[in-house]
Amino acid sequence: MTSKRLIPLAVEEIGYALVRVFAGFFIFRYGRELFNIDDLLKFLTDIRIPFPVFTGYAAKIIELAGGILLMLGLAVRWVTPLLMVVMWGVIYTTAKGDIFEGEVAFLYFLLFAAFFFKGGGKWSLDHWIRSRKTAKLQ
Repeated sequence: MTSKRLIPLAVEEIGYALVRVFAGFFIFRYGRELFNIDDLLKFLTDIRIPFPVFTGYAAKIIELAGGILLMLGLAVRWVTPLLMVVMWGVIYTTAKGDIFEGEVAFLYFLLFAAFFFKGGGKWSLDHWIRSRKTAKLQ
């Protein structure tokens, strides 16, 4: 029995890549706050987060580098758990742990979980590197 696909596999992969690239771009934009971090550090200090300077810089560096890596599709399964931790921190600090109050951060959390489980997809540097290694071994 042959199965017909509603959406061709190539279109599905392109769509997945577009979602990954746009999510990476938006997270990268949040990470750019690294260059103007004073307000974040004051906020973290005011709500008494332990090690506010380390926490603030770590979160912004992860967002900046993670956004770039997501856009490229490089090290996707390594960076997404870090981004998930940052999003959980955003939910905890800005929405007091309520996923419905911090719904945007929770949606990013879910997107990063999906990227973690699927990887970069066919339109990613991860796939390109893996296919080059496989070709050299044959």
